Amino acid sequence: MEPDPHSSGASGETGAAADAGSTETAELLPVGLPFRPAGRRERVPALPVRYHLREDEDGRYLTCLEAPEVKVRLDRKFSTTAAAARKFPEGTIFLDGAAQGEPFLDLERQVYNLDHHEGCVRRFTLATCEQALVLVMRGLDLRERSWTIWANEPDLDTLLAIWVLLNAVHLGKSNPELRNEVIALVRLEGLIDSHGLEYREFSGFPDEHLAATFERLESLRRGEVELKSDGRWAETDIVEHTIAQLAMVDRLIYPRDFFEEFRGIEELAREELSDQRIVVVCRCDGGIYETEQELKRLYGKRLGVLVLQKDERVYTLRQVDTFLPVNLEAAYRKLNVLDPAVRAGGAQNRWGGSGEIGGSPRATGTDLTPREIVAACRLAYRPPALKVRVAAAALATGLAAVTMAAAWLAGRWRDLGTLAGIDENLRLVLGGLAVALVLLAALSSRRRRRLYGLQLPAGSDWLRTAPLAAVGAVAGGVWVIGSHDPAGLRLDLGALPALLLFPMLAEAVFRGLAHGVLVRNFSILQSRGRWFLSWPAGISAVLYAVATLPVWRPELSSAHLLWPDLSIVLAAAGALIFGAAAGMARERSGSLAAPLALHYLGVALVLALWTLLG
Repeated sequence: MEPDPHSSGASGETGAAADAGSTETAELLPVGLPFRPAGRRERVPALPVRYHLREDEDGRYLTCLEAPEVKVRLDRKFSTTAAAARKFPEGTIFLDGAAQGEPFLDLERQVYNLDHHEGCVRRFTLATCEQALVLVMRGLDLRERSWTIWANEPDLDTLLAIWVLLNAVHLGKSNPELRNEVIALVRLEGLIDSHGLEYREFSGFPDEHLAATFERLESLRRGEVELKSDGRWAETDIVEHTIAQLAMVDRLIYPRDFFEEFRGIEELAREELSDQRIVVVCRCDGGIYETEQELKRLYGKRLGVLVLQKDERVYTLRQVDTFLPVNLEAAYRKLNVLDPAVRAGGAQNRWGGSGEIGGSPRATGTDLTPREIVAACRLAYRPPALKVRVAAAALATGLAAVTMAAAWLAGRWRDLGTLAGIDENLRLVLGGLAVALVLLAALSSRRRRRLYGLQLPAGSDWLRTAPLAAVGAVAGGVWVIGSHDPAGLRLDLGALPALLLFPMLAEAVFRGLAHGVLVRNFSILQSRGRWFLSWPAGISAVLYAVATLPVWRPELSSAHLLWPDLSIVLAAAGALIFGAAAGMARERSGSLAAPLALHYLGVALVLALWTLLG
């Protein structure tokens, strides 16, 4: 990059760090607090703290409360070629040498390189800050999508470009005086950066205006000059330095009372609901409707759903766009499935409300983080793609297959040391249960136990599935293992443990593991909601039916006694029926205990019929 043509002899009383803390205020709030807590009467700073340092999976970035869709990433080591820059994700802007090539505007993909170093005639090309101002004044709306700005050296040209892009919301025709101030500052910096100090007259400013504007530029450059003259520039944190400098530009441009009605909104999480709509979790010192109006100003038409944090665990939901494909009822259902604080069936402790406005569980609040809340809303408004659901079904199948294979090996493998003398059936069930419990423990952390039904059942409407489960059981659809005397039912004591544990294995594998990994990506039954056969219940029922035939015992099936020639067909059908009933019971109750109770009921019914018919 070329040397900055500004004079290097400017000096001042303070550096950038001191300038950052020199805002004139009435009673200052605690440093870094971007909003006023409800009930506080302190007056906000004349110029509020709007620029903040954030971090995500890609590293640190700078953001502005009034440009929440824009992330500014500053990295001295960052540099890419012009050809590579054109392939960056949509909504990327490179500043002043970050992309080493000619300036370009890819209007289709919205990837821009604002530069005047390579691939252009520098004397005839606008400086980076001027290019940014031209884009904004010609109608570039940074609220229409998410943007990432890349820069590698925050000199004054780059700094003003960043400021213009982050403050675009205020540079419209509704603020002509403010816009004129910005144009003067940017235009003079652009002329000096491109042509040198001796060509300041190209601005056409009257002498007094020129001197005043130039002095403003020098005051902005003062901190950088001092850091470089002291040899500290290379070690300076350029992100924090840029935040301090942006605050200085604010003080030069904005009148003291400009942000008198400013509501500091802190974005906590955001997700795409569609290509045009987003869900935002934030906190603000205003109510839900005041926050909605402010967010509409910041996000424009992209705001689809607003979630306002009222307390650490308390949230209000508001659907802003009434033309979304579903309403908040879909969000409540998904949140109630994923939130560990929700007690299934407890009407007073659930996410709920109307289709347009609602809130978090009343009794305990939510255990979900802002990131988890927006993720749940995305699942409700934008269901996972087919490949994601197929992958979930494949995972469910794989977990069930691995567990049942382990059970089969444990039952058939003779060389098991002390276990070799145990009944084959008991070895089978113990081996399968051990694997199933290990997998459940690995997958179901405290925050995810509800997904796998590891809680007590709630409500009683799951009992409505009992008749259907009984039909499936009589047809041969429950797992019954044990030895018997053909003259009558006299189960050995050695067979009793297998008889009692085998239903546990079935429910842990199919209504626990297989069903649990499917819940996140599909809609399921809700307690006291409408009845239907969900995909998780249906898929787990099919897997259960496939696994039932190898472990089926015709001698303990009433179907075999009644219809010997059709018994295996009836067993498969019965397993499907019972599996569907058990899956619905698991979803309505939120617990594995409900299908396990149905399984034991079915076993008892089969044994009772065998006794009557034997």
